[in-house]
Amino acid sequence: MFETVKQGFLTVIGMTLMTKDKVEEAAREFAESAKLSQERGQELVDEAVARAKRGRAEFESGVERIVTDILQRMHLATRVEIDELQARIVRLEQAAGLTPPAAKPPPAGTEPPTPSI
Repeated sequence: MFETVKQGFLTVIGMTLMTKDKVEEAAREFAESAKLSQERGQELVDEAVARAKRGRAEFESGVERIVTDILQRMHLATRVEIDELQARIVRLEQAAGLTPPAAKPPPAGTEPPTPSI
């Protein structure tokens, strides 16, 4: 029983990570081997692609939640938090007269320019 569930689980993960072309190819091969009509075969392909897309989205969402949780547990700042702090530093320096007023804080969520070497 455990092996059957394990194989099913691994199959779902494999399907989730497959490209659309690979999912279509696998579904078409299955439809041919099962001798399905062209219409039923296309329905199978369409359903397989739709499920793979949903599975991929759910998988990516789950990974994102896990990574976010790990980062929170590690007390690491996110890119947005760092950008907000950088903008705050610029505003405070301007208010204290430490930088010229022409320097504007970067908008939150943007990447600062990388200096060329």
